[in-house]
Amino acid sequence: MVKSTESTTRYVDITQVNVNRKKLRKLSQAKICQYLFDYERGDDFPPITVEDCGSFYTVRDGRHRYQAQLLAGHDRIAVTVY
Repeated sequence: MVKSTESTTRYVDITQVNVNRKKLRKLSQAKICQYLFDYERGDDFPPITVEDCGSFYTVRDGRHRYQAQLLAGHDRIAVTVY
């Protein structure tokens, strides 16, 4: 079976999105705080890029944006699925 290279953007429950724990340690808290401020101000950001792993999604790009939205209390998050 060949995986499709076509991407789709959708909103998913934020609890369905996972981040590799080792990569979480390398996040910039200053960048997360800035993104949190920007989200609360109403700024728009591109969707985070995730891989569909069946019952959950894994972040491939956008770990800082994901963490900021998690801290902001967002229930759903825009993702581009590859």
